[in-house]
Amino acid sequence: MPIHHDPKFTLTTADRFFCIGSCFARNVEEHLIYRGVDVLSRSILSPKIESVARHNGHVNKFTTLSMLNEIAWQLNPPEVGPDDFEEKDAGWVDLQLVPGVPPVPLQRAIDRRRYLVTDYFARVREATVVVVTLGLNEVWKDNEKGIYLNAAPSYVSVRGKPERFSLHITDVAENVEALEALRHALLRLNPALRLIVSVSPVPLANSFSGRDILVANTLSKAVLVAAARTLCDRHDDTDYFPSFEMVSLAPHARAFAADRKHVADSVVRGVIGRFLDLYMGLPDEEIAFREMAYLAANPDVDAAVRLCQFSSGFEHWTKRGKAEGRPLVPVEGPTAAMIAVGLAN
Repeated sequence: MPIHHDPKFTLTTADRFFCIGSCFARNVEEHLIYRGVDVLSRSILSPKIESVARHNGHVNKFTTLSMLNEIAWQLNPPEVGPDDFEEKDAGWVDLQLVPGVPPVPLQRAIDRRRYLVTDYFARVREATVVVVTLGLNEVWKDNEKGIYLNAAPSYVSVRGKPERFSLHITDVAENVEALEALRHALLRLNPALRLIVSVSPVPLANSFSGRDILVANTLSKAVLVAAARTLCDRHDDTDYFPSFEMVSLAPHARAFAADRKHVADSVVRGVIGRFLDLYMGLPDEEIAFREMAYLAANPDVDAAVRLCQFSSGFEHWTKRGKAEGRPLVPVEGPTAAMIAVGLAN
């Protein structure tokens, strides 16, 4: 049975979107682009070695508090120096990025952080709609810097400075407070902005706390749904979109891809199709295109997207690729096999 939802406001295809949040935000971006919506958060300078999969996947934000960092820095840009990063034998790691991003030289870490603050996240000023997808209620705090991190510090760092780093399992009240601060900061940047808040339906692969993953998932999603709904009940310019409920309450075998973790591409299309219908009045439309598959099939396009020559593979396909007869999927190899079983979404 479809989940009923009454939007508080309507949007148009002239609106400019910025998506911030967990990996589901990247799915949302792709399917908005397929329907001709301007997504400011899509384009980003991203060397392949630093982000192997989605070119902007390294800026995924898992917690309300780590998202708040980026928006607060738009109001008060930080000084960036060595103490903002974690030093390892192979280089420097930015704990505001996703876990697993490889170490880089210090100057690259500094330049990348400055780029994200002054260029990438600065685009929220130009957006008329910000979509926030929440994913995790566990967060590490750097007590020395007074900020919350997006990735966990290493065991060596925590053992070496036990007073500097602390792990918090945030509750509903803490997330509501952070969401209120996030909304307030966004409205200072653009008073006419509308905010869409949802909870990612993608299950956690692991937790910062190390607790049982099913327990961590259940608690995170319950806390974040309650917090998001509480925030949206308070404000006419902020709406809750039930993407988590649409996916999690559907038959599991249909909703998720072969890895039983990522949401199937067809289901994401259905969720965004529902969003576009409810908020913009756009009819459902089948799009025979998959961003990840197209970039895997055309490495030169992937390189061009990472250099910001195109905002997405879909832009290249519509402007050049279709006329050039470019393949939509790899002919062979691991990605082709993943597509065959519905994993590459």
